[in-house]
Order: sequence, then structure tokens, then C-alpha cells
Amino acid sequence: MMYAVDLDRLCAGQCMNSYRRKVRTHQAAIIAYQQAYAEWIIEADAWHPPLPYPVEPEPPVEPRLPYPVFGEPVYCPSCVYEIKAMLSKLDGAACMYLREADGFRGESEQAKVSGSSTPASLSPAVEDIDDLDLWLRSWKGAYLGRDTFARSGGLADSVALGTAWLVARAERILAHPDLAKDFGEEVAGWYRRLRRYDPSEIVVERLRGVRCPACGGLTLERKVGDDKVTCRMMTCERVLKLSEYRELADEARKARKAC
Repeated sequence: MMYAVDLDRLCAGQCMNSYRRKVRTHQAAIIAYQQAYAEWIIEADAWHPPLPYPVEPEPPVEPRLPYPVFGEPVYCPSCVYEIKAMLSKLDGAACMYLREADGFRGESEQAKVSGSSTPASLSPAVEDIDDLDLWLRSWKGAYLGRDTFARSGGLADSVALGTAWLVARAERILAHPDLAKDFGEEVAGWYRRLRRYDPSEIVVERLRGVRCPACGGLTLERKVGDDKVTCRMMTCERVLKLSEYRELADEARKARKAC
């Protein structure tokens, strides 16, 4: 039953990853079984008492497979929607990444030596988003049959324009037999790289047990996964290391017990 389905016709997206993995694992198990069976035949033909008779290998059990979903023509409608959604989030995630890394200044931690003819290197954040911008422009060129396009304005503006341009044409690209698979996989790859900066994915934890040491308010918060704690008051915005916050929390607990 499992080999009646043409794997090349399955949706190229994540929805069929489990299906493909189970089929390929079963195919590998069949090859291993055939090799073991051939070896068993040789051992059985050469068997002589009182040696124990060789145990015949058992064929692998056919896996239970989900209902196959086929591409239309490459991806199913659900995966097209998911890829398009990931693509639409790259702009916001890139802006958050630059802001969190203070990347708009475009400078590394190494200061430029006065009088040096070597320009200061870009920060890692700017280099990453510069790569994203080049990727966006390259896919615009691939869709239009051109090599690439020059950047439109500043880096953040170019990423915003490039993302919007591709989102508007994503469904047509994802239906193109020569472009769809690579485009979908690369969109997913970029989203995995920037997902932690996607505003819709960020979970903020309110820390109510400790007052801000600067403004005194119960306004401290932390993005899950970050190693810093910030005050959300716009007139304060104090930043603490997570270790500093934990010290303050320990002191606050001791003070409450003493009372």
C-alpha cells in the first residue's frame, strides 16, 4: 500500500515530512532485512548438528502512514499559507533583531583606529540582515528572470520593500515547478534564524516580586530566553543583568521573611 503512492507527488512541505521519513526508514529496513536473509540462507545451508539452527530474520513491519497530501503542484494550500506567513514575518523579525542588537548604528564592538583607511566592519546583526536583503533581492531577480536588483534606500527600508514584494507574489512562486521547492525551504530557513525576534513569538514575563532599582515601580519584565531584565516604564527603561535581578529577588524574599 505504501509504495502505491508516488513520493515525488507528495506536498514538499512539512506536512508530509513524517510520511517521507517513515517510508524511507522502512525502505532502509527492507534492504537490511534482505541482506540479513541472504546471510541466513548461507548459514542455514551450511548448518550441521549439534550447532543451533540459525534464527531466520523477521521482515520489518510496514509502518502506519498518515493520509497522503499531494502538492498543487508543489505544495498543498496549507503549506503555501504557512510559508507565506513565515515570509511576511521576516520584515518585523529583522527590525526587532536590529533593534535588540543596536544594529542600526552598523558598528562592531571594535572601534575604528583614527586615521585608518580600513572602514569599520559591520555588526553581526547588520551583516545578517544585509544577507537577508540580498536574498530577498535575488529572489525578486529570479522571479523576473534578472540577475539581481540594487538596494532600495536604507537596509531596513529595502528589507521591508523586498519582503512585501515577495509576499505579494509568493503564491505564484510556490506554484512554479522550478522555483517553489527552493524558495519554500529558504523561507523556512530564514524564519528559523530570525524566529526568536518575531514579535508574535516573543513571550514577555512580568516580574512582580522586585521593584525597579531606578524608578521603584513594579515594572520589571523579561523576554523568555533573554539574559536581561528591563523596566517597561518609558521614562526609566533600566536594564539589569539576569544575575543582578536574581540577587535583588533573593534580597526581597529575605526582607519579606524578616517581616
